[in-house]
Amino acid sequence: MEARTVMELTVESINKTFTSNGSVNQVLKDISFGADKGEFISLLGPSGCGKTTLLSIIAGFQKSDSGSII
Repeated sequence: MEARTVMELTVESINKTFTSNGSVNQVLKDISFGADKGEFISLLGPSGCGKTTLLSIIAGFQKSDSGSII
């Protein structure tokens, strides 16, 4: 029987928008990736692109508009 790989972290189709003064900004759109035990993941991008927002969602400090963290 073949062993099945189970991801330690799975991020599936995360979306997040913020509304300010009637203006809607989509900061995360359809973000998906997985990480195995012992694997390192780096988030790179310019200031304001949603890196900290994504980490806050993964940590459970914020809720995404849609998608799931497993």
